[in-house]
Amino acid sequence: MASAICPRPHYRTMQDLQHQLDQKTAQLAALREIGRAINAAWDLKATLELITRKTAEVMGMDSCSIYLLDEAGEYLVLKATTGLAPESVGRARLRLGEGLTGWAAQAGEPVGVADAARDPRFKYLPETKEAIFQSLLAVPLVNQGRVIGAMNVQTRIHHQYGADEVELLSLIGDLAAGALEKAMLYERMQRQIAELSTLAEVSETVTSPLYLDEMLGLIVDMAARVMRAKVCSLMLLDEERNELVLRATQSLSPAYRDKPPLKVGEGIAGRVAQTGQPTVVEDVRRDPLYHYGDIARQEGLCSLLCVPLRVRERIVGVFNCYTGEPHTFTPQEIGLFQTLANQTALAIENARLVVNT
Repeated sequence: MASAICPRPHYRTMQDLQHQLDQKTAQLAALREIGRAINAAWDLKATLELITRKTAEVMGMDSCSIYLLDEAGEYLVLKATTGLAPESVGRARLRLGEGLTGWAAQAGEPVGVADAARDPRFKYLPETKEAIFQSLLAVPLVNQGRVIGAMNVQTRIHHQYGADEVELLSLIGDLAAGALEKAMLYERMQRQIAELSTLAEVSETVTSPLYLDEMLGLIVDMAARVMRAKVCSLMLLDEERNELVLRATQSLSPAYRDKPPLKVGEGIAGRVAQTGQPTVVEDVRRDPLYHYGDIARQEGLCSLLCVPLRVRERIVGVFNCYTGEPHTFTPQEIGLFQTLANQTALAIENARLVVNT
């Protein structure tokens, strides 16, 4: 279906021409303002929010949203918006090529539609509460030839996007892509520093003269912080009963802390304990193998990374990491969490050896 983008208008009078010149002047001033602001920003969240706010204001749109490609290169995740439901940030996702915004990212070109819902490429995201909007214009975010996401604007009424509007949003997208790449690089560097710091802290903790429960409590706190998790928990194996028992978590929820034991081989954690293989679950609330669905819904838990606690060839428990929103765990995140689990397992074994001597 052809995109609803109008050709450049014909200036019929001097008044029309003056109006267009004034509009161009305002747009150039806005571009300079956006450029200065985003080039001075390092914090990713602040940069994203500034871009959506300024773009909606400059273009006179009812909504502006930015979706960034996740590290796996599979999903476009809503990272900032002015106009959509704020609670959908981090939760709303489109596969690359899905929806008009996903199409723009995959095709590498803008798409504008006056009545978006009638376009076969359109995908409605109910969590964004975008049903109030009619038109949509989306452009890809490309930095050095690599797609990093897409941004869109929307209006509450049918709106035919003119060539000038497409050009303006594309220019803003070009400015934004460079700034976002810089901010994402800075965020990655900060995270690497935090990861190394946490690994050092955990190493120091596992060699300190602490009681086991105190040590495990410190480890889940540090793991939750570095993994940006809503909940982290350690379940240790009761060999006599052949079941996993919750031993430590930073969650203060009685419902979570009082979870019943889980037999080895049952549920997600039980299977990890049985097979020794890390497991990722996109949404525990919908996975039939997960045994604590009611608790997950009550506590707002979503994605899960579960890894084994292994001492040589023996499994002594599992380490769980939950997010509060859909999350694709990267190989780097899985590797980091498994390293934390390995250190923890060694500490558990050493503590048991001390008790038994």
